[in-house]
Amino acid sequence: MLLFSRVLTVTGSPRQALPWALGVTSYVNDHSDLDVSLWSATYGYPLGTLAWTALVESQTALAAATAGLLADDGYYDLIEQAADLIDQPGEDLLRQLVHGEPGEPPPVGAVATVTTATALVDRMAEAVGWGVEIAQHVTSVTGTPVAVFTDAFGQMGGMTWIGVEPDLASAEAANAKLMADGDYLGRLAATKDLFIPGSGHAGQTTRLA
Repeated sequence: MLLFSRVLTVTGSPRQALPWALGVTSYVNDHSDLDVSLWSATYGYPLGTLAWTALVESQTALAAATAGLLADDGYYDLIEQAADLIDQPGEDLLRQLVHGEPGEPPPVGAVATVTTATALVDRMAEAVGWGVEIAQHVTSVTGTPVAVFTDAFGQMGGMTWIGVEPDLASAEAANAKLMADGDYLGRLAATKDLFIPGSGHAGQTTRLA
């Protein structure tokens, strides 16, 4: 299972950008076989960061699901509408699920905690093992299922952990439990020989559609 993400940073007023992003989400869901969610970054990313995400079985399935859009004038019209909202290229990310089970899509308003780090290439196997163990521990402490992904492309060694709560209050409560857990903090110390120093990053996003 793969997680596809298209990430853009929009500029200008949200009064223009958000209706456009919602329109793109609706159009893609209506004109392709993808089940796309739209997320807005709240913390840890540049202002205006948006991400469209979809789970797919394979790259072949993703290509087949999006083939129609590549010949769809309506889709290109929507892209052109954002010419004044985007001043830098977006990025397509593809991540391989290595731990966790895809469930029902979270509700609008759900909050995702997204943690990334880059493993040392010669310690990748150990890093993935540690990554699965820490995800299981976080789930045992907070009750929140945490999915673990490895980056299919980009810098080698990239890993991502994603936990989703139904709302902000639940996300804050889960984080408070985690920060009060001494075992969790101790387990983080074991990462110094597995990951590139300083590569860890934590962000938060909210589902808009």
